[in-house]
Amino acid sequence: MKINSISASKDTEEKLSLAYEESDDFLNLPQNKIGAVCAFCFCDGKFVLVNNAGKWEPVAGHVEKGESADSALVREVKEEANMKVLRHFPLASLYFKDGDYFMTQYLCITEPYGDFVFDPDGEVTEIKMVDFYDIPKYFSKGDSSRLTLDRCKSVLDKIKLIY
Repeated sequence: MKINSISASKDTEEKLSLAYEESDDFLNLPQNKIGAVCAFCFCDGKFVLVNNAGKWEPVAGHVEKGESADSALVREVKEEANMKVLRHFPLASLYFKDGDYFMTQYLCITEPYGDFVFDPDGEVTEIKMVDFYDIPKYFSKGDSSRLTLDRCKSVLDKIKLIY
């Protein structure tokens, strides 16, 4: 499914024009335009949200120069939540028209390395484990968030994990 949507910028609350498209892989995307990743982390029957600059959200971050989206995903989950990605499943891509880049979204099955202590970048101050149906209480960025959560549920059902 592909839709055009509007989302609020995390930093400025400015409205961003984007295109959302579900995908089972990201091979069709121009790899040099994948600028960010987002991880809907599932651990011990709960979803992981991070408090990033006072806002609850899934783990997310930028792809560094010379880094693949998959490598960025693993790095960001470790940095922001101190968790290891055991398996990951592509969910959807967001194409940000104004910035001409893609954010790839994944469902990640994770386990903790240990307790969350700190984010090396200093942006994430705490993490929270929440039930699937409680996620919208903490964050919602419009139609694309609802669609991504529906897709998470679908993938979890397919791989027989309970949420």
